[in-house]
Amino acid sequence: MLQSLRDGLGRRKWLAWFALAPIAAIFTFWGGSNSLDFTGASNRDAAKVNGKEIPAAKASKLWSESQAQYSREHGDEMSADERTRRQEEILESLVVEELLKQRLEKGKYRVSEARVLSQIEKIPDFHDENGKYNAGIARSALASAGLNEFEFFENMHENMLQNQLQQGIVTSNFLTRAETQRFTNLQNEEREVEYAKFDAAQFAGSAPFDEAAIKAYYDKNGDRFMTTESVSLEYAELRLEQLATQVTPTEEDLRKLYNDNRAAYVAEERRRARHIVFPVEGDNDAAARKQAESVLAEARAGKDFAELAKKYSKDPTAAGGGDIGFVQHRDFPGPLGDTLFAMKVGDIEGPVKSQFGYHLIKLEEIQGGSVKPFEEVRGELDSQYRTAHAADEFGNRQEEIERSLESGESDLDKLAQANGLTRGSIAQFNRGGGAEPLGSSADLQRVVFDDATLNQGKIGGPVGIGDDRLVLVKVTAHHKPELKPLAQVQAEIVSLLTHERGVAAAKAAAEALVPKLEAGEKLATLAPAAKAGAEAARFVGRGDPSIPAALDSAVFDAPRPEGKPVVRTATLDDGSSVVFVLTRTRVADTSANPMLAQQQGVMLARRAGIGDIAAYLAEAKRKAKIDKNPAVFEQ
Repeated sequence: MLQSLRDGLGRRKWLAWFALAPIAAIFTFWGGSNSLDFTGASNRDAAKVNGKEIPAAKASKLWSESQAQYSREHGDEMSADERTRRQEEILESLVVEELLKQRLEKGKYRVSEARVLSQIEKIPDFHDENGKYNAGIARSALASAGLNEFEFFENMHENMLQNQLQQGIVTSNFLTRAETQRFTNLQNEEREVEYAKFDAAQFAGSAPFDEAAIKAYYDKNGDRFMTTESVSLEYAELRLEQLATQVTPTEEDLRKLYNDNRAAYVAEERRRARHIVFPVEGDNDAAARKQAESVLAEARAGKDFAELAKKYSKDPTAAGGGDIGFVQHRDFPGPLGDTLFAMKVGDIEGPVKSQFGYHLIKLEEIQGGSVKPFEEVRGELDSQYRTAHAADEFGNRQEEIERSLESGESDLDKLAQANGLTRGSIAQFNRGGGAEPLGSSADLQRVVFDDATLNQGKIGGPVGIGDDRLVLVKVTAHHKPELKPLAQVQAEIVSLLTHERGVAAAKAAAEALVPKLEAGEKLATLAPAAKAGAEAARFVGRGDPSIPAALDSAVFDAPRPEGKPVVRTATLDDGSSVVFVLTRTRVADTSANPMLAQQQGVMLARRAGIGDIAAYLAEAKRKAKIDKNPAVFEQ
């Protein structure tokens, strides 16, 4: 099976895109250099690291993916600041990725091909229905995801190398007892808080808005009322099931497949038995075994085993005469199962010890263990053969389509006819939302809204959709975002203005109580008159689900009360406001919950380890010569 994948690595040419390596993502998360100096990289490069070029195509592909992701999540165009931030992150990640490669090479880190292949073999998506690795399924899964097998192998290899480095850094980390205690105290800190909530909806009022206010909001916030960017497109698709119907296996083909996979058609043996259980109570092992041996003698002397079970067994099955029904060997691991599956029908064995005590066993019936005949599994074999050969043909046609596109073919009808693709069209395919029957996958979005497809009239794809579809697309019209008419969005604007009014009024009402509370007045007295619902004082911890998340964050962002209460306000996720009073702090006692303490220790170690990795990468960057080309995204 591994050889099949290795063979596939050399002959498949699927499109590819990967997430950057995890260790590089750690550095990006913690923050990297914000400099974007272009001093040494050519226009063909995204950056240079110690003289090694990072191709512009790599950055362009990641940028296209980032744009598609943003569109899918937000449904509108990025702001200039967001574009700059994302482009900086892409360049920073590519630089760190290349820097890591150089460090790994210099440090002579090694991972054998066999280890990489072994890791690939463990990926669940590459397994068949029996949980075994299947190279054909692996190739199909990668193809449907638009991944190149060779690059997938290399990416896996690179990640495993980086894991060696990462583990070396993390395992060398240690914290002093004082650092550990300080962190634990912070994690377990509790603060006593009472608060009152000012509901934004309640404070919004019902006064109408005049036309001028609505028009002014419309003019100021026009970007909120744009139509979704979309395209009209033609497409051609290839389905695995379509190819499977064209495969016609012969009798010889099916019998060969049956013989090659004969082990898969062996019905697992099941055995029906009765047992009598004698539990061991305290140190009474010898007594339990002695009683089991005594009853065993009665059973072998001819007494009815089921009646003996009803009389002596201390197990829920006793009422049914000890009947445990049909079981497989894996249901009873260890000596109990080994004994049961070595017996003949009618045998009585024991005592056999398990965690439940001593067992006497009588085997009553055996089922299975035989090979299913060819005729019984013929339909299954036919389906397997068709699917496997269709998957190979699927890959062959994908390669043929790619060759045609690389040679400059631009006629979608011609490509469809030559490769047996089904044609279709979509009048409105939305950025972010897509359209049926093609859906809205990130890969499809990236291709449809790529400059080459969108503006240059080129055929986009092939793109894998799901596990069994391949699609080519050609944009016939581009519908850019347009401002919706005021009449169409007037009701929405009124709703937004009403909400904003409520948010502002709730915030003002909450802030009005702050000086009174700081002067010593009581929240329980002030809240009803201010039309707010008050909550009595209680201790809460970090991330406490009993209070709103935004309030919890504000409570622990506020200074600790030292001698007098601390009064603050906060805005909740729905726009409502709260005013809260902090009176005391304490450290929760976790001694009765050792599991919590263990979890906190693991979290502390992980946090410290990630910090060490970030520090290592920052130092590596400091010593490296790095040139970035932010203009790469403008090409």
